[in-house]
Parts: sequence; structure tokens; C-alpha cells
Amino acid sequence: MSDAPANAWYHRERYDDARRTWQVTCYLGDRFPDGEVAPVSGPEDLDGAVRLWHATTDEAGRPQLLVEAAAAPQAPDVWFVAIPHPRTDPPCFDLVAFATEDLPPGTVVDNPTFTAMPVRSRDQAAAIRWFPDTGVVDQVFVSKPLRRTQLATKLVYAASAYHQHQGWPGRLHSDGRRTHLGERFVAGLRHPSRVAPWTETAPPMDPDEDD
Repeated sequence: MSDAPANAWYHRERYDDARRTWQVTCYLGDRFPDGEVAPVSGPEDLDGAVRLWHATTDEAGRPQLLVEAAAAPQAPDVWFVAIPHPRTDPPCFDLVAFATEDLPPGTVVDNPTFTAMPVRSRDQAAAIRWFPDTGVVDQVFVSKPLRRTQLATKLVYAASAYHQHQGWPGRLHSDGRRTHLGERFVAGLRHPSRVAPWTETAPPMDPDEDD
């Protein structure tokens, strides 16, 4: 997927009135601007486009965030716990990834469901935090054993899928605040226009991390 066009745009295929979520697919292509929610009026709109991820729901009504394997071929299969923080200022959201076989890859569960599972928070493989109202990514964390496996890339794509699945405004992007590890990570991202110059060093997401 390294030679795919850089523009990532979103096609909303169906709205779920009961859950207030979208089934949406992200494509890489040149037909629409980067970050645009674009209608697909015919097959010609998908000519040359490459699918990056797909967000939908499974038979149990749980979100499914399906990142194409070619987008991060070295990354392990993961499932997620969605943790909103509505009382922070501004409100933020965590998506925590686990690389166990307790759930199908891409499945998202809420925190109450997670607490009843035989998995502990210390088993997390990675996590991302962002601000749903603006799309700004606050922190990205990957456990040390899984670094250099493209899991951070897969996690960012999954968070983008969840953001669009919820119909939240804008697109995921970075401001100038990030850790040293974060700066090394964003240097290799596919969408450099979404990354502001590094202006402030942020504390690591893991308090034990030496960054």
C-alpha cells in the first residue's frame, strides 16, 4: 500500500438510527480531497481507489473496526475497549487495544463489558486518546514488546474509523504537542498535511514510560 495515493476520504454507506452510527469506508485515492466525507455516485468514483478501513457493526451490535492488512502488515490482530471521558475539559476518548484471542479482531466493547472479561488493563497492547470535538490526537501508546510492529499505525487508522463511525466532526490529526516517540512516529505517516510542526513536548501516556 506504500504506492497508494495519499488522500484519505470517507464514504458513508448507511446510517443506523437506533445506534446513531454510520457504516463507513475509508478509501485512498485522488478523486476527492483528503479528509472529505464524499458521496459515491457511481463505480467511477472508486476507480483507482484503495480501501484503507471499514467501520460497521457485528451481529451483536458492537462496532467493528476493520483495518486492511496491507495498511499495517506487521501489526498483530487486536480488539478494542472504548472509554469516553465526557467530564474532562475538553472531553476526550480512549481506544485501548488488546492482542488476545478473547474477541474477534476489530471488535469494540465498552468498559463495563471489559471488566467482566478475563483480561486486565495491564494486558493492553496499545492505546490512543483524542478529542472527539476537534479530532486532535492527544496521545498514542504502544507497549514496548509491540513497538516497531506498525501497531501504532493500525491504531491510528482504527481510531479514525471509530471517529467516522460515530459521525464526529472533522478528521483525526495532530497539533504541535506530542512526545519524543510521537514525533518519531508522525515523521513516517502517510498524511503529513495532518501533522502540525512539533512545538511542545507532551508527557507519555504510560507514566512508567521513559520516552
